[in-house]
Amino acid sequence: MDAYILLGIIGGVSSIVSLLLAAPNMKSRIFHGVYGFLLTVLVGSAFIFNQTTQEQLNTANLELQHLHSIKNGASQLAESYSFTSDVGKNRGFIISSFIFLEKNQSEFPKAFQIAEKLVINGLNITSSSGEIGSGGSYDERKRMEDGAETMRALLRGLATGSNT
Repeated sequence: MDAYILLGIIGGVSSIVSLLLAAPNMKSRIFHGVYGFLLTVLVGSAFIFNQTTQEQLNTANLELQHLHSIKNGASQLAESYSFTSDVGKNRGFIISSFIFLEKNQSEFPKAFQIAEKLVINGLNITSSSGEIGSGGSYDERKRMEDGAETMRALLRGLATGSNT
């Protein structure tokens, strides 16, 4: 219970007591009655305001914890990537990053849209160059390296607020 509410309750009780102990004339009793009523309304309003404020604070704290959790997840995923020319590892990192962004697209809709365009249109993530040593192998490796670095930068940007 808030200290102000407790003070208001004590004030209300003292007003009721003073009403009972007031001078016997009608003007004094009406004054103390109105005073007690106004004090009761004030305490009730303070209590309702306090409850509403506490609920809003709790909701904001839950949202903050959720965003902090997403930030930590993005940071951990970004830090798990180490530069490699291995097409499979880069493709796996890109897909993992995309899944993370898809899971949190309600929080970061623009980042998800960018990643979706990158993965589907830009990188052709589902296309393979075929056998190793063919002319397309270098292009595929370069696409996956660029894509993985781009996704890493995007995740780090979400985690830290920068693009480094």
